[in-house]
This record gives sequence, structure tokens and C-alpha cells, in this order.
Amino acid sequence: MKELRHLRPRFRRERGQTLILGAMAMVIILVGILVLFDVQRVIRGKVKVMSAIDSAALTGAKWQQNTLNLIGEMNLVKACTVLITDPAYQIGGDPGSFLDGSENDRELLRTSADILTQMQIRVAFVGPLIGFGAAQQAAKNNGLTYNESCNIFLNEMLNDISSEEYYGNPDIVSQEYYGFRWREPYADMVAEILGGSSGESKGVAVGTNVDYLGMPKLIADKSEKPPVTVVNYLQNRTVMEAIAAEDWCTLRALLPNDDGIYYQEKWWGNIRLERSTKSLEGSEILPVHITAYRGEDVYNRADEKGMLDEVIRRLPGREEKLKKLGTVYDAYDKDDPNDTDGKDNPLPEISWATFDNDWCSYSEYGVDKSGWENYLRGPFQEGVDYRSGALSYFSIRVPDETILKQFQFKRKFAEDHPFRFGGNQSGMGQKINQYGARTEQALDYFDDDSYYITFDATAKPLGYLKTEEGAIRYPFIAGMVLPVFDKVTLIPVSLEPVYGMPMDDRAWIIYITKYLPALGTVNDIDDVQGILDPADFAMCRKYHNLIKKLDDLSWRLRGRAWLNAEATGHDVYDAFGNVIGHVTDTTNEDHCDDWGSGSGGGRYGPGKLH
Repeated sequence: MKELRHLRPRFRRERGQTLILGAMAMVIILVGILVLFDVQRVIRGKVKVMSAIDSAALTGAKWQQNTLNLIGEMNLVKACTVLITDPAYQIGGDPGSFLDGSENDRELLRTSADILTQMQIRVAFVGPLIGFGAAQQAAKNNGLTYNESCNIFLNEMLNDISSEEYYGNPDIVSQEYYGFRWREPYADMVAEILGGSSGESKGVAVGTNVDYLGMPKLIADKSEKPPVTVVNYLQNRTVMEAIAAEDWCTLRALLPNDDGIYYQEKWWGNIRLERSTKSLEGSEILPVHITAYRGEDVYNRADEKGMLDEVIRRLPGREEKLKKLGTVYDAYDKDDPNDTDGKDNPLPEISWATFDNDWCSYSEYGVDKSGWENYLRGPFQEGVDYRSGALSYFSIRVPDETILKQFQFKRKFAEDHPFRFGGNQSGMGQKINQYGARTEQALDYFDDDSYYITFDATAKPLGYLKTEEGAIRYPFIAGMVLPVFDKVTLIPVSLEPVYGMPMDDRAWIIYITKYLPALGTVNDIDDVQGILDPADFAMCRKYHNLIKKLDDLSWRLRGRAWLNAEATGHDVYDAFGNVIGHVTDTTNEDHCDDWGSGSGGGRYGPGKLH
């Protein structure tokens, strides 16, 4: 009995230890369940959003394809004898008796061609806007709802279209193209996309980038080059994110060895905002980038090497109905002493829809095709490896609603476990410390109520031409738009970036349009807060803090010190094996462009694939 009494307390202590272990196990299981729940929630949400954004991009590209092909079909009508032989165009008659010196015939042909050009410009407005509206429905069918930032952006754009300051100012933009007064129909279609007569303005679920008339362009009016360069960096979101994460490699151009070069008094310069002016011959939302041109050289270029014949033959039966003007009229008859048919050349009277300068080959655009093919399923197909003026890009920012985010587990973990090690740091300890520091910086940047995850996708219509020898050519080689676009496809987002202002990032819009111009009027960064509306300043406060960080000399010197620090080196020995020196072979900056795998070399990977 004494032995049993002696052992009883020990059993109690063991039972207490079991309870503690059980409680710890329950906590671990609970955390595991939360993590698994978060993982499945993230995966499910990601699949839903990616499906929505992909379907939106493909839908928009399909309507761009339809737009280009319809415009191309009307160019075919002009390039053939349809305008001359069809009484519907008020010309009619036998091609053999046409243009026998009558100025009336010439005027009728010009009028008919211009009516078709007006229709092409109408299509260039209507087609992409229908595509944008259809893309919203595709996104909503995949579970997305309206996006407040996108709707505010489009409402403001609608107000600009309806105002006289830019869109209604004939000194900035033509108010009429070939008889088409575009502004009122343009405004009506944008209003319908927003919600139409319901007035709810909740029609947009996913946004795109828009290079619109009056879009702000920021410049610094100092004569020195550095302030202008810095302003360009401040307008780059990648740079701002790099400041937050202390990505010194991305920032190395802003961290000079002689720190007085850039960062003198008011180093950002007297920033001022200018509004862009441009020709407007189609929708600025999902544009197809076509322009109207009058002249016979467009026809001659399309007819070169049989490309126009090849397009006419693509649809069965069309070859019998369409007869090229070049087979009836000699393009060089006018003032030619060896005239064979005695008829004037009708081609100079005809206006055409042509591709603008946004269409070009990848080599002209500066794309390294061989490097990109490492990330694609195969090499670029011949004839479709070109920079397209018709890109269907969509993006959406969705809140991070995971449990880990809501309870700020990552924040608390970073505060309690900052991954700092005492003494000399090297190897894995140093890497973990660097990772921890960057994580904390990024958390400081993103830890607010507006933390979003961005999804985006780009698609485009594809097509090509063939010469009479069978060689494949880009669709824009013809000059005029032709109906050759036969499919649409998703492409990597960073392969062909879409320029303009993002609809879905309200904070960035305020930062560009209000914060930076206000910064240009002050000598001290903190004075901006007293100029801006409190709500506007609160929205872009994180960008304000990042610029202050860039303004901090000690912070910049820390980044430069890391870039100049030794990455690889070797000791130098004398004949007796004693260390007599050390040589730095490479610095951290030398490896900024290496692949992440550590394989070395200056090969650049794409910024974003999807």
C-alpha cells in the first residue's frame, strides 16, 4: 500500500503531461484544418476568377476578330468592281463605260467609298465596345460581380466624353470622320455598358487598361535629365512594389554610387500633368487600331504578289462575284501615252481602312522570340509572330479573404519570428534573414484593408496572308485591313503589354492623377498631405510612404551596399600557402539578371505569363 501511495502522484503528473500534449495536438490539428480550408478556398477562388478573366479576354478578342474581318470585307468591296457595277451605290453601269472622263463618275465613286469608310469607323467603335460588354457578361457567368473601381473609372470617362474640354474640343480631336459624328453614339454605348437606363452603373465586373483621350502624362520641367528619369520610375508600379520588398536589383538604376546625382533638393522635379491628344478613329476600349487613308498605293500594296487574290479565294464562290479593279483598270493609265483602255485610274478616289503603327513584327517590337520559346509549348508559328494592335486584356483585383489574412497570422508571425540571427551571418541564415526582411517590408506595404490579389489575361485575334508563291506574310503587310483573322488565342500577359490607365486600381489612378502632380508643387514630401483631399491622400498613403523611403539616404545607401557586396571571391596565397589577399570575383549586382535557379548568365525571364 505504501508503494502504491508513493506512485500515485507520479501517475497524476503523467496524466497532466498527456493533457498538455493532447491540447498541443488539438491546436496543431486545428491550425492544419484552417490551413487546409484556406488552401481549398484559395484554389476554388483562383479557378473561378481565372476562368472568368480568361473567358472575358477570349470574348473580347472574338469581337475584335469580328470587327477586323467586317472592316476587311468592306475594304474588299472597295478593292473590287462592286462600287462601280452595283446600282445601290448610285454609280452602276458597265465597268467598260465607267470613268470615261466624267467628273460626275469620279465624285460618285469618292462618295460611295467614303460612305463605306464611315461604316468602317463606326464598326471600329461599335465592335470593341460590344466585345467589352460581352466580356462583362462572360465574367459574370463565371461568378464575378460588379467592380466598384472599374465602374467609377468608366463613369468618369463617360463624363469626359460628354464634356467639351477634351472629347468635345475640335482643336484637340476631330468631331467628325467621313461624316460620322462619333461622340454621342460613343457616349451612349459606354452608358449602356454601365447600366443604361437603370442608372445603377454596375455593369462592369472586369476592367482593362485604357489609353484614353486626355489621359494624364507626367513630366518634370527641369532641364536636367535625372529628375525626368526619376519621374518615369515613380509612374511604374513595378518600381513601387520593388521599393516595398527592397528588391535592390530592380531598383539598382535608382541607387547610384554617387548618391548626389539624383537626390538633390526636390529631386522629383516640378512635376506637371499634361493631357494626351490623339486621333480617335475607333473605340479606346479594346481598340483595333485602324486608321483611314486615301490613295492608290494601299491597293497596289495589297495586290502585290497575289495577296489580294488569295484573300478573295478564301471563301468558296467569292472569286466569281468579286473582280479586282486592277484587272479592269490599269493603275498607271492616267497621263500614260501608252494607255491601253483609255480609262482613268479610279483608285486615288477610294479611301481605305488601314493598320496603324501599333501593328508590327516581334523583331521590330524588340521581342526575343528564342528566349520566349523556353516558356511556350512550342516555337512561334510563322505569320502570327507579330505585335498586334488588337489586344483583349482584362484584369481584376479580388480581396484576400483567407482566414490567415483576416486574423493577420502572417503579420503576427513576422513580428514574433523576424528571422534575425546574431553574429556573422552566412549561408542559409543570411538568406533567411534577407527573406524575412523583405517579407516584413512587403507586409508593411500591403497590410491594409485594401489588400487585393490581381488576376489578368490577354488574348488576341490571329491571321496571316499568303503570296502567290505560298509564302506566309503578316496580316498588316497588305496595308489595308483584310478579312484574314480566323482564330483567337490567349497569350502571355507580358509578351504584349497593354498601355494605358488600369480601370481596376483606384488607388493607383489617384496616385498618378492627383498625388504626383501635387508632389511637383512642393519642396518637401510631407507637404503633399496638406494639398490633397484627405480621402484621396488616405487612398494613396502607401505610395507616399514608399517615396519617403526612396528619399531616405540611409535606405538608399543600404541598397547600394548590398549591390556592391561580394557575391563570389577567392583568397590569394603565397608560395608557402599563406593567405596574402582576397579578390572579389563578382558582386551581388553582377548576378541581378541571373536565372533564379542559380544557373547564371544574363538570360531574362518574362515578368508574367498569366
